Amino acid sequence: MSGLYIKRFIDRLQSFESRGVKDFTCPIQDAKNLHADITKLLIDLEQAKTHPPAAEQVITVQMEGGSF
Repeated sequence: MSGLYIKRFIDRLQSFESRGVKDFTCPIQDAKNLHADITKLLIDLEQAKTHPPAAEQVITVQMEGGSF
């Protein structure tokens, strides 16, 4: 996940805020790209909750030597 459009949004917002701009508008394509990034982020978070990475799963291995 890149989050490129989320970062761009935050950067633009901080820039406008530092200059004292009172209103903020953005082109519809920028809004769609931001929406896509947020949606991807939420999907990734949901999948991480339901399917933890293999490194976090506990695997138990039991070995028996029999009569050896």
